[in-house]
Amino acid sequence: MDKELSMPAKARTTGRATATNVSAQSREDILNARAISTLGAGVVNAMSAVGAAVIKKHKPVLGKSPDWFWHMFAKCEAKAARVAEQAARDPEACGDATFIEVYAAQLPKLMTAALESHEKAKAK
Repeated sequence: MDKELSMPAKARTTGRATATNVSAQSREDILNARAISTLGAGVVNAMSAVGAAVIKKHKPVLGKSPDWFWHMFAKCEAKAARVAEQAARDPEACGDATFIEVYAAQLPKLMTAALESHEKAKAK
């Protein structure tokens, strides 16, 4: 029976930044809680689907090095969301559709690049 791989409790809770926790809000490896609350349900669902696909694609790495994987996944997820948010603000963008499109393109690229860098560092 496959053991379900889930994000450690510590990693799940670090994403909950409060208004009084300025240092947490400025970290690059978490999604800002206020920013998440402004997203539509469809966008959040799309982000979840993309994240699940990226996790599934890299499941062997997750099994070998879960702490590193979740840390890097959180950083890549936050960066993809920031890039997507900037793209969605463009006057000619289609809002949520642009956000989803850019996020879906960025997250897999960022995670693949992080994994390649990690493998190169381990090979040295």
